Amino acid sequence: MTVEEMMRFHRPLRDQAWKRYRIKDGEKGPMVWEIKHTLIYPKDEEGLPARPYHLIVARNVLDSTVLKYFVSNAPPNTSVQTMLLVAFSRWRVERCFEDEKGELGLDQYVGRLYQGLKRHLIITAVSHLFLAKVHQDLRGEKPGVDGVPSTHGDGSRGEELVAFGPSWCAVA
Repeated sequence: MTVEEMMRFHRPLRDQAWKRYRIKDGEKGPMVWEIKHTLIYPKDEEGLPARPYHLIVARNVLDSTVLKYFVSNAPPNTSVQTMLLVAFSRWRVERCFEDEKGELGLDQYVGRLYQGLKRHLIITAVSHLFLAKVHQDLRGEKPGVDGVPSTHGDGSRGEELVAFGPSWCAVA
Protein backbone atom coordinates (compact mmCIF):
# COMPACT_ATOMS: atom_id res chain seq x y z
CA MET A 1 0.00 0.00 0.00
CA THR A 2 1.38 3.41 -0.90
CA VAL A 3 1.39 6.31 1.53
CA GLU A 4 -1.22 8.11 -0.55
CA GLU A 5 -3.49 5.07 -0.22
CA MET A 6 -2.76 4.92 3.52
CA MET A 7 -3.84 8.56 3.84
CA ARG A 8 -7.20 7.64 2.26
CA PHE A 9 -7.90 4.14 3.58
CA HIS A 10 -5.77 3.42 6.69
CA ARG A 11 -8.09 4.39 9.55
CA PRO A 12 -5.44 5.43 12.15
CA LEU A 13 -3.84 7.79 9.64
CA ARG A 14 -6.98 8.90 7.82
CA ASP A 15 -8.97 9.80 10.94
CA GLN A 16 -6.07 11.45 12.73
CA ALA A 17 -6.26 15.24 12.94
CA TRP A 18 -3.37 17.26 11.56
CA LYS A 19 -1.16 18.55 14.38
CA ARG A 20 0.90 21.71 13.90
CA TYR A 21 4.59 21.76 14.72
CA ARG A 22 6.98 24.68 14.61
CA ILE A 23 10.03 22.98 13.17
CA LYS A 24 12.57 25.79 13.35
CA ASP A 25 13.06 29.46 12.64
CA GLY A 26 14.36 29.96 9.12
CA GLU A 27 15.63 33.02 7.29
CA LYS A 28 12.08 33.74 6.07
CA GLY A 29 10.40 33.18 9.42
CA PRO A 30 9.21 30.13 11.30
CA MET A 31 8.76 26.82 9.48
CA VAL A 32 5.37 25.46 10.47
CA TRP A 33 4.16 22.09 9.21
CA GLU A 34 1.10 20.01 9.96
CA ILE A 35 1.91 16.43 10.85
CA LYS A 36 0.26 13.03 10.94
CA HIS A 37 2.26 10.28 12.61
CA THR A 38 1.76 6.55 13.00
CA LEU A 39 3.77 3.41 13.54
CA ILE A 40 3.85 0.97 10.65
CA TYR A 41 4.91 -2.68 10.62
CA PRO A 42 6.24 -3.71 7.21
CA LYS A 43 6.30 -7.40 6.41
CA ASP A 44 9.55 -9.35 6.47
CA GLU A 45 10.64 -12.06 4.00
CA GLU A 46 8.25 -14.55 5.58
CA GLY A 47 5.25 -12.21 5.39
CA LEU A 48 5.22 -11.54 9.13
CA PRO A 49 5.17 -8.08 10.68
CA ALA A 50 8.68 -6.74 11.19
CA ARG A 51 9.82 -4.23 13.77
CA PRO A 52 7.91 -0.93 13.95
CA TYR A 53 8.85 2.09 11.86
CA HIS A 54 7.60 5.65 12.21
CA LEU A 55 5.70 7.10 9.27
CA ILE A 56 5.38 10.87 9.30
CA VAL A 57 3.29 12.74 6.76
CA ALA A 58 4.04 16.46 6.77
CA ARG A 59 1.94 19.13 5.06
CA ASN A 60 3.17 22.69 4.62
CA VAL A 61 0.89 25.19 6.36
CA LEU A 62 1.46 27.87 3.71
CA ASP A 63 0.88 25.55 0.75
CA SER A 64 -1.23 22.50 1.60
CA THR A 65 -0.37 20.82 -1.72
CA VAL A 66 3.22 20.31 -0.54
CA LEU A 67 3.46 16.95 1.23
CA LYS A 68 6.58 15.25 2.54
CA TYR A 69 6.87 11.69 3.79
CA PHE A 70 9.43 10.45 6.30
CA VAL A 71 10.10 6.92 7.50
CA SER A 72 12.29 6.36 10.55
CA ASN A 73 13.63 3.31 12.32
CA ALA A 74 13.99 5.26 15.59
CA PRO A 75 12.78 3.53 18.77
CA PRO A 76 8.99 3.67 19.20
CA ASN A 77 9.21 6.08 22.16
CA THR A 78 11.13 8.73 20.17
CA SER A 79 9.27 12.03 20.12
CA VAL A 80 7.83 13.34 16.87
CA GLN A 81 9.50 16.71 17.52
CA THR A 82 12.93 15.05 17.60
CA MET A 83 12.31 13.17 14.38
CA LEU A 84 11.06 16.35 12.67
CA LEU A 85 14.17 18.26 13.71
CA VAL A 86 16.31 15.53 12.17
CA ALA A 87 14.15 15.24 9.05
CA PHE A 88 14.29 18.95 8.30
CA SER A 89 18.05 19.19 8.97
CA ARG A 90 18.92 17.66 5.62
CA TRP A 91 20.69 20.80 4.40
CA ARG A 92 23.26 20.61 7.20
CA VAL A 93 24.06 17.00 6.40
CA GLU A 94 24.40 17.74 2.69
CA ARG A 95 26.64 20.71 3.50
CA CYS A 96 28.89 18.48 5.65
CA PHE A 97 29.30 15.99 2.80
CA GLU A 98 29.94 18.81 0.33
CA ASP A 99 32.66 20.30 2.57
CA GLU A 100 34.20 16.88 3.21
CA LYS A 101 34.32 16.13 -0.52
CA GLY A 102 35.73 19.51 -1.48
CA GLU A 103 38.15 20.17 1.36
CA LEU A 104 38.93 16.93 3.18
CA GLY A 105 39.31 14.36 0.43
CA LEU A 106 36.15 12.32 0.93
CA ASP A 107 35.87 11.95 -2.85
CA GLN A 108 39.46 10.66 -3.17
CA TYR A 109 38.72 7.10 -2.02
CA VAL A 110 39.78 4.43 -4.48
CA GLY A 111 39.17 0.93 -3.25
CA ARG A 112 37.19 -2.21 -3.67
CA LEU A 113 35.94 -3.09 -0.21
CA TYR A 114 33.00 -1.62 1.64
CA GLN A 115 34.96 -1.86 4.90
CA GLY A 116 37.62 0.45 3.44
CA LEU A 117 34.98 2.95 2.30
CA LYS A 118 33.45 3.01 5.78
CA ARG A 119 36.88 3.63 7.35
CA HIS A 120 37.59 6.43 4.89
CA LEU A 121 34.22 8.04 5.66
CA ILE A 122 34.81 7.81 9.41
CA ILE A 123 38.30 9.32 9.19
CA THR A 124 37.01 12.15 7.03
CA ALA A 125 34.11 12.87 9.40
CA VAL A 126 36.38 12.84 12.46
CA SER A 127 38.82 15.15 10.66
CA HIS A 128 35.96 17.50 9.88
CA LEU A 129 34.84 17.49 13.51
CA PHE A 130 38.43 18.17 14.66
CA LEU A 131 38.87 21.07 12.24
CA ALA A 132 35.52 22.61 13.19
CA LYS A 133 36.40 22.40 16.90
CA VAL A 134 39.87 23.91 16.38
CA HIS A 135 38.38 26.69 14.26
CA GLN A 136 35.83 27.46 16.95
CA ASP A 137 38.47 27.44 19.72
CA LEU A 138 40.93 29.65 17.81
CA ARG A 139 38.30 32.10 16.64
CA GLY A 140 37.16 32.89 20.15
CA GLU A 141 35.25 36.05 20.95
CA LYS A 142 36.57 39.44 19.89
CA PRO A 143 36.35 42.05 22.63
CA GLY A 144 35.25 44.68 20.12
CA VAL A 145 35.93 46.10 16.69
CA ASP A 146 39.50 46.56 15.50
CA GLY A 147 39.65 50.30 16.05
CA VAL A 148 37.98 51.29 12.81
CA PRO A 149 38.07 55.10 12.70
CA SER A 150 34.78 56.92 12.62
CA THR A 151 33.73 59.40 9.97
CA HIS A 152 33.63 62.12 12.63
CA GLY A 153 37.42 62.12 13.20
CA ASP A 154 36.99 62.23 16.96
CA GLY A 155 38.71 58.90 17.70
CA SER A 156 35.46 57.05 18.33
CA ARG A 157 34.78 53.82 16.58
CA GLY A 158 33.00 53.89 13.27
CA GLU A 159 30.52 51.59 11.57
CA GLU A 160 31.11 47.88 11.66
CA LEU A 161 31.20 45.64 8.62
CA VAL A 162 31.19 41.97 9.49
CA ALA A 163 31.72 39.28 6.88
CA PHE A 164 30.84 35.70 7.71
CA GLY A 165 32.46 32.77 5.99
CA PRO A 166 30.72 29.55 5.06
CA SER A 167 28.67 28.18 7.91
CA TRP A 168 30.02 25.14 9.71
CA CYS A 169 28.13 21.93 10.14
CA ALA A 170 26.15 21.57 13.30
CA VAL A 171 27.92 18.89 15.25
CA ALA A 172 26.61 17.77 18.61
